[in-house]
Amino acid sequence: MAKKQKRLTQREKAERAAIKKQLQADGVLPPDKPRLNRGKFARETWAAFETFYTSERIRAEFSLIKAIGFMVGPDMKKVTPEEVGVLKLLKLAVEYNAFLRKLESEGRTKYNYGELIEEVILPITNL
Repeated sequence: MAKKQKRLTQREKAERAAIKKQLQADGVLPPDKPRLNRGKFARETWAAFETFYTSERIRAEFSLIKAIGFMVGPDMKKVTPEEVGVLKLLKLAVEYNAFLRKLESEGRTKYNYGELIEEVILPITNL
């Protein structure tokens, strides 16, 4: 059985950080990427897509379908957390359609948010 590695001391951590900085300065290692501000990214992306969708609906829908195809496909080798998010989006679309078909078969045209959340959203978001 493999032994558990011991934790680095503060001195070892400082040495590694100094070596990393030197390698970055020499151009061997790329510089650290700044952290993504997820909230700002989400707001900007949503606004950009909303503008696109209001000006060219059909092209926006086609582009969205193609973008999903760029992220996921039937023969994926390793599935990343980002791809799981896209796959959950696809599953939501399929389940929402099934939910609407069920309402049609019952002769209903309206539903409340509780039904939608309970039958469509929660089963998928809790996967």
